[in-house]
Amino acid sequence: MNKKLYKSRHNKTLAGVCGGLADYFDIDVTIVRLIWVAFFFLSAGLPILLAYIIAAFIIPEEPVDNYDQNNPYANVNYKVEKDEQDR
Repeated sequence: MNKKLYKSRHNKTLAGVCGGLADYFDIDVTIVRLIWVAFFFLSAGLPILLAYIIAAFIIPEEPVDNYDQNNPYANVNYKVEKDEQDR
């Protein structure tokens, strides 16, 4: 199991922390966001806000390879070659 935690590129609202956590734990991102909001109100706001900001700076951005899994044009490489006849 070589799973790594990244901030999500495709499932983000602010910094992608909740989307990355949802991808890591294989759960719906809405559940992760609801948990963050619940902890925000239960902890008087400041500690969970600081935790989110720190996580946004510490957790690395998802690599482009992982981001393009759902993009149908990710593997398209355009290469224009000039024919000998065009010269």
